[in-house]
Amino acid sequence: MRKMRTYSVLAVVFIAIFARNASAEIKFGTLPRQSEAEMHAMFDPLAEYLTKEMGEKVSLVIPKTFQAFKEEVKAGRLDVGFSNPLIYVEVKKQVNIEPLALSSEVKSGTRMRGILVARKDSGIAKPQDLKGKKISFMDKDSAGGYIYQMLLLSKAGLDVKNDFTILPFAKKHVNVCAAVINKTADAGGIREDELDKVKDQVDISQLKIVGYTDYFPNWPFFATPKLNRDAAEKIRAALLKLKPNDPQNEKILKSARLTGFIPVSDKDYDELRKAAKVAGAL
Repeated sequence: MRKMRTYSVLAVVFIAIFARNASAEIKFGTLPRQSEAEMHAMFDPLAEYLTKEMGEKVSLVIPKTFQAFKEEVKAGRLDVGFSNPLIYVEVKKQVNIEPLALSSEVKSGTRMRGILVARKDSGIAKPQDLKGKKISFMDKDSAGGYIYQMLLLSKAGLDVKNDFTILPFAKKHVNVCAAVINKTADAGGIREDELDKVKDQVDISQLKIVGYTDYFPNWPFFATPKLNRDAAEKIRAALLKLKPNDPQNEKILKSARLTGFIPVSDKDYDELRKAAKVAGAL
């Protein structure tokens, strides 16, 4: 009987240790912009850096879709996340996530904006010319490839529900450009820095920019309610050590096309919330 009690105590201790170790793992989720293999290649170095800084394992999680990412956060299965600004404000409306740091990208820095493109021979010169036209956008959850342009068109005096036709979402920036080039769409909305990225896939010499959106804050790194305060602050400090454009950051951030992080607050995304409401996303 004594042996059985001893085994039971040991089993409880083992389970407690196992549970503590399991809970010590920090799950870091990001949006699946590329294939899972490509996403790991991009963000594993950052996860490894955070592991060293935290003294506990930080594991990268790549949900299958943007919607799946949102569901993972809502269900409490992620500790920290990295998402586009629109996904951040959408999730923030339902879950008390906390922005930790604002990312700086190689070309756009800490701000980004969207553009409207049309064929050079289209006769379209400005956003107002898109009344009655067909427009291709990237995705309903794309800040720089849909939401920002909807605010731009609204500010240009167009009724975003009735004055133009929104084609089925193209899902990729290159598909938006292709739709405009092949005349399936009269115009398209993409992130400004994506135009240069697709030049090896489509002939962008046929395109012209007919509108620029305002600038908005870039992607935030955030903590979910699942992560305790001390750990959140450690991650914030670790990220802010990676100051933008510091050459020492390259091994950690180059593959993710980032240059560093700066401080951020939730109110920085208030203008985006206005744009999202125009688009019906909030």
